[in-house]
Amino acid sequence: MAYKANNQAQISRIVDITRRLYAFERLRSSHIASEYGVNPKTISRDMKSIHESIPLVNKKGVWHLDMDTLYTNDDNFGHSLLAAFAHNVEIKVECLERSNISKDLIAFALEYKNLPKKLGEEILRCITKKEQCSFSYVKENDTSQRRVDPIKLYVENTRWYLVARDYKDDGIKTFLLANIRSFKRLTGETQTLTRTMMAKADEIKSVWSSSSQEPIPIKLYAHPEAARYLKDIKLHKSQKIEDEHMDGSIEISCEITHKLEILPAIKSWLPYIHILEPKWLQKELLESLQLYIKETSEATR
Repeated sequence: MAYKANNQAQISRIVDITRRLYAFERLRSSHIASEYGVNPKTISRDMKSIHESIPLVNKKGVWHLDMDTLYTNDDNFGHSLLAAFAHNVEIKVECLERSNISKDLIAFALEYKNLPKKLGEEILRCITKKEQCSFSYVKENDTSQRRVDPIKLYVENTRWYLVARDYKDDGIKTFLLANIRSFKRLTGETQTLTRTMMAKADEIKSVWSSSSQEPIPIKLYAHPEAARYLKDIKLHKSQKIEDEHMDGSIEISCEITHKLEILPAIKSWLPYIHILEPKWLQKELLESLQLYIKETSEATR
C-alpha cells in the first residue's frame, strides 16, 4: 500500500492512519503517537477527526474499524468511502489492493454518518454497472415516480443525496436518500449520460449550488484555534488558503452560488472565524446572531 501526500504533515499522518485502519490494524493511541513523533492528545484529535468520516470503535485507547457498521458485501462500496475521504483531503490513496475506480462515486463527503447502507450499495451497483434505476420520491405531501441515471452520492451536513440525471426533464438533480422509496435497479436499461451531463454533475459543490448562477467570491479569516483544523477540513469544496499569518491564523477564499453553501459551516466554527467579504453576507450573519440572542433571551426569562 502506498500513498502520495502533500507537505502538510497532519494530513499525511491522518491519511496513513486511515489506510492502516482499513487494513484492519488495531491502533493503540500511545503506541502510534510514539511512531509518528507526536503527543497522544494529537493522536486523539486525529482519531476523532477520522471518526467523523469513517465508523470506528475505541476500547481503552485501542482504535479499529467498526465492522458492524462498515461491513458490506460489495467491497467497491468500502473502497469508494475511503476514496471519497482521501479526495476531500486532496490526497490520492491506493489501498485495499484496489485502485481501479476512475471517478468519484461518493463525492464531497467528509462524514459518513446516517448513510442508508443498503440503498447506498444498490445505487453504487447501478453506477458501476452503468444501469438506470427507478424509485418513488417523497417530498412534503407529494410523491412522484422517477427514472434516473445515477452519477454519484453526495453528503452534506450528515444528509445523503443522489446526484443523477432525471429523465423527467432531462436535468441533473439531487435527491435526498431519506425521501427515496421502492428503489429498483433497471437491469438491462443502460445509462445514456453525455459528457456535458457528467461535467455538470461534477460541478456541483453543494446541494445549494447552481451552475447557472455567477459564483460569489468569499473571503474569511480564521483564528489559530480553527486554522489548524481548516487546513485539513474544508469549509467548502472550492476553499483555498490565501495567506498564513505568524500567529497561526489564516485567510481563506472560496466561491459559492448560494449563501447556504457556506453559512452553516461558518456558524459551526464561531467565534473563531470571521467573514471579510462580501459585506452583505457579514451583515446577514450578524443580524441572524442578534436575532438568536434576542429570542434566546426572551425564551429563557
